[in-house]
Amino acid sequence: MLMLGGLLAACTAQPDPAARAAPTTVRTEPVPASPAAPQLAPASPAAAPVAAAAEPAAETDTADQYETMYVVIADTSRQYRPLRRQMLRLQAVTSQRIDTMGRFYDPKKNLIRLPDNDADEVYAGDYFPRRTPDATLSVEYTTLYTSAHDKSMALVTGIYQEPARADSLLAVVRRTVPTAFRVKTRMFMGCLH
Repeated sequence: MLMLGGLLAACTAQPDPAARAAPTTVRTEPVPASPAAPQLAPASPAAAPVAAAAEPAAETDTADQYETMYVVIADTSRQYRPLRRQMLRLQAVTSQRIDTMGRFYDPKKNLIRLPDNDADEVYAGDYFPRRTPDATLSVEYTTLYTSAHDKSMALVTGIYQEPARADSLLAVVRRTVPTAFRVKTRMFMGCLH
């Protein structure tokens, strides 16, 4: 946990929600005017401010920090307790480790969160998402992996970079939870600070 907190404290990049969408194509050739539009003489190009010129590189840097991941989800709900009970049942059957990353559910705030005194000062008292590839059990907010209501939670049983490994785990989880499913997602893997 201390290593994670130190690593997180060193991060400075912010995820760009627009970078999660499919890459956009930037048109570089001039667009012909419609026949009814008056033809104007070409103007000299305006000087671009330094910040504006650097912006496309920043977008590219952020887009490079997304990776395709395969997330195995046993169940979803807007209520934490049923998912936690199911997580404990799955652990008993599959012997998978539960990794809460030090988080707990706070019913007063209706939030899965880190303790107020967590080493990560930015996320202390708030939710920090699970993003690392592994086969541990945890309850997460579904919005990190797929479109969902802000308070929708998922019982995540594994996150993988390879679809075959996710499918293997899914087959095991479906023996206990037949409705379990796999999600392919573009996940931000850069710094969240």
